Amino acid sequence: MSRRELQLVVAAGLLLSGIILVRIATATFVLGSPAAGWVQMYQFAFHPHAIAVAAIVWACCGLMARVSLRAVQRREWLVVGMWLAIGLLAQVVVRQLTPFSFEETFVSDGANGFYTAARASRPAELLADFDGLRRAFPADHAKFNMPGKVLLAHALARVSGRPDVQAWLVVVLSNLGGLLMYLFVRDFLDDRRTAVVALMLYLLVPSKLLFFPVFNTVTPVAVLACAWCWVRLLHSGDGRYAAALGACAYLAVFFEPTPSVMGLLFVVLTAYAAQRREIDWRSVGRRAAMTFAAFAVVYVVMVIVFRFNLLSALRDVGADAVAFNARVKRPYLPWIAQNLFDVAFGAGICQAVVFCWSVARAGGRLAALAVGTALVLLVTDLVGINRGEVVRLWIFFACFVQVPAAYLCARLNGGVALQIVLATTILQTAVATSMMGFAQP
Repeated sequence: MSRRELQLVVAAGLLLSGIILVRIATATFVLGSPAAGWVQMYQFAFHPHAIAVAAIVWACCGLMARVSLRAVQRREWLVVGMWLAIGLLAQVVVRQLTPFSFEETFVSDGANGFYTAARASRPAELLADFDGLRRAFPADHAKFNMPGKVLLAHALARVSGRPDVQAWLVVVLSNLGGLLMYLFVRDFLDDRRTAVVALMLYLLVPSKLLFFPVFNTVTPVAVLACAWCWVRLLHSGDGRYAAALGACAYLAVFFEPTPSVMGLLFVVLTAYAAQRREIDWRSVGRRAAMTFAAFAVVYVVMVIVFRFNLLSALRDVGADAVAFNARVKRPYLPWIAQNLFDVAFGAGICQAVVFCWSVARAGGRLAALAVGTALVLLVTDLVGINRGEVVRLWIFFACFVQVPAAYLCARLNGGVALQIVLATTILQTAVATSMMGFAQP
C-alpha cells in the first residue's frame, strides 16, 4: 500500500468526520432510529465553548503524541505511564462540558442502577440466588445484567464509601484497559509505535468518554485481558497464560455476556497463525484444552463455593433480553444497518473509515485482526440481541476498531495523520457530550 493511498484514507475520514460534526452541531444527526423504538436525544444547543475545550485538549495531546512516537522505543514504560495520566486529564476536561456530575450519573438508577443494586444486596446472597434477587432490583440495567457489575459496585464501596470517589474509580479502572491494549498490540503486531498510538486512541474512544462512569466502560478491560493472555499463550505455550485466559474468559462473561462473542476473533487469529505455520494444530489443541480446563475449574469453584451457575444465569439473562426487545417493540431488521452506523460513531468516524479500509486492503496480521473483528461484529449484529443503544453496549468493539487507525498513523511518520485522528476524535466527543444526553441521570 502506497503512502498516497494511506493519505487518501485519512483525508476521507477527515471529510466524513467534518460532515458528521456539522450535523451534530446543527442537531440534525440522529443516533438510533425513531421508527425502530430508540433514539439518542439532544438536550442542549451547540455552544462554541465546546470547540475551545476540544482545541485545548487536542493541543496538549497532539504535542505529547509527537514526543511519544519518538520516545517509546527508548523509554517504553515512561511513555505508557505518561499517557495513562494524560488520558485521564483529557477525559476530565472534556467531560466538564456535561452539566451532570459523575456522582449524579453513578448513583442514578436510570443511567447506572448498579450502585442501588449493591446497596440492596449482599455478594454471597446475590450469587446464591441471582435470578431471584436481580428481578427485585429497581433499575432495568441491574435486572438484565450478569452479577459482575453489581459485585464491582460492592468492591468499589469497600474502597470508598463516597459515590463521587467510586465514580472516578470506574474511570481509572476503565483506563487500565489502555495498558492491556498496549501490551496486546505490541505483542501481536510486534510494533511499539502502533501500540502506543493504540493506547492514545483507547483513552479517547468517544463511546467510553460519553458514557463515563457507566460500568459498560469497564467491559473492554476484561476483553483486552483475554486478548493479551491469548497472544502470550499463542507465542509461548506457557500454561500460566492458559490458566489466566480461562479465568479472564469466565470473568468477562460473568461481567457482561455480549463480549463472549470475541472468542470467535481469537479462533480466527489462531487459524491465521496455524495457516502461516507459526503454530501447529496439535499445539493449538493442547493450549485450547488447558484454557478450557482453567475455565472449567473456575466454573466448578463458583458452583460449589457460591452456588452460582454461570450457564443458568446466561440463559435467564438472555431470555430477558429477548423479552425486553418484544416488550418495547424494537423490530429486528432496522437495527442491522443502524447498529453498525451507531457503533462507528462510538468508535470515532475517522477510525471507522480506516477500519473499513483495513478490512478491504490491509495485509498480514493487521488484516487478520481487522477481518476477524468485522466478522465478529457482523455475527453479533445479525443475532439481533442488541437493538439500539450499541454506542454504550458495544464499547468493546469500538476499542478494537482503534487498532487499524493506530497502525496507519504509525506508518505515516510525519505525524499529520495522527494529529487529524486525535483532533476529529476529541472534537466529535466534546461537541456530542455538550449537546446530547448520554448517561443522563
